[in-house]
Amino acid sequence: MSSAGDIIYKAFMPTLKMVLCIVLGFAATKKGWLTAPGAKGLGAIVVQITLPALLFSSMVTAFTPDNIKAFGPLVVVAVLYQLLGLIFAWIIRELFYVPIDFRWGILVSGLTSNWGNLPTAIVQTMAKESPFNPAVDVDLGVAYIAIFIFIMNTTFWGLGVHRMCAWDFQENRRRPDQPPLKERWSSQLELTKEKITKWTGMRNRHAGTNIDMESQTIPGMEMMGNADDGAEQDNNFGQNNIEPYIPASNSPGNSSQEIVPMARIPTVDNATSLGRNSSKASDIQRTSGPAPSIHESDNVLLVQPLWKKILLTIYDLPNVTKAIIISIPIATVQPLKSIFAETEGWSRIRMPYGPDGNPPLHFVIEFSSFLGAIAVLGALLLLGASFARLRVSTEKLMDLPLGSIIALTCSKMILVPIFGIFVIQAFRDHTSLFPREDKIRTFIAILLSGTPSQVIQLVVTQTYNPDGTAETLSTFLLLQYAVMFILST
Repeated sequence: MSSAGDIIYKAFMPTLKMVLCIVLGFAATKKGWLTAPGAKGLGAIVVQITLPALLFSSMVTAFTPDNIKAFGPLVVVAVLYQLLGLIFAWIIRELFYVPIDFRWGILVSGLTSNWGNLPTAIVQTMAKESPFNPAVDVDLGVAYIAIFIFIMNTTFWGLGVHRMCAWDFQENRRRPDQPPLKERWSSQLELTKEKITKWTGMRNRHAGTNIDMESQTIPGMEMMGNADDGAEQDNNFGQNNIEPYIPASNSPGNSSQEIVPMARIPTVDNATSLGRNSSKASDIQRTSGPAPSIHESDNVLLVQPLWKKILLTIYDLPNVTKAIIISIPIATVQPLKSIFAETEGWSRIRMPYGPDGNPPLHFVIEFSSFLGAIAVLGALLLLGASFARLRVSTEKLMDLPLGSIIALTCSKMILVPIFGIFVIQAFRDHTSLFPREDKIRTFIAILLSGTPSQVIQLVVTQTYNPDGTAETLSTFLLLQYAVMFILST
């Protein structure tokens, strides 16, 4: 049985490796080796090349038919953590001041978490000790983490959440400075009251639109006039050689007549011109034939082969999404997986090995794993570089959004973990989603409730920002990772 000091030391060692990588990025930036354009290029390499390779190699090897049954419960927990973090981030944006270049980014920070390198390193160390089974729980823990990684990357890349990082730098999507909360909600309340008053007033006016025959004039009645005006109207008709229009009655005893406005009665000159125009129009119709249909031309323009639409859609997907789409069928279809990785019941029995003693395409997994290792190191170097570019003096310390920084850190590192502990224990005690004998599943679900925002958001923000920096995001991440180094032990 290991002592408490040994357990704390083993738990801190994975965190120490991350701290050293961040320090190297900080030092390289201070020396001028990692400039802002260089950091932007490194971020593009991490996002477009190394991260898809890391996901492909980890997902193909981690998923098996045995642990796929835990997919459902862990997906439910991961989605709950994301929704809760998003709600907290939205509340923080409403209650506290957030800089203009992070008003969409704070929602991304609340929604996403570092479910990759940090928990993997911790599990690979902790699962070797009691009460876990080192022979099984190490690999099983990594497989369970891969499910969280899949959900996170599906949300961030597949659903397009990463594009929200660019909205803070687009003029048509930027959220302007808002008045204080009390004034903002007071104005909203007043606006709601005005809308309700206007709606009720329109209903009252609509209800009071009955025509008073003594005080109101029915449309068309102005044509009839009174008896004194009759002679004047007849004189006007006679001067213009126009006979007044009096419609015929339907029956001798029917006194109802249709009132026709004078504007609809054509004069002699107008009638002659209308006749000429109608005859010309009929001649043109007979010679030119039917006019072409607008809908026919639209249909011709919109028709596109289905296969071309599918290829264009796939081509426009981010590289990370493409890696996830390719990895899932390879990992779940056993004959296909046996070509790339060791597969029980298939490797060497039904699928022969290559001359090197490995599956035929095992070199693809090795190359992807080798290339993907740069993603973790590159992201941590960029995090250290962002910390180095922070210009926080004593005078400017009070200008930082300390309220929103502290609130977001508390929500991700304290409130969401408390929620996770109670929910996972309730699932374990009252449902079969987290069996008591599967201790590593419960441990993973609780561990991943208290991780800071993912570093990949920093890379993406630097890529979208024309300046190639992400200083505001760095101030939020700085406190989260500082607290993480303490809480993770």
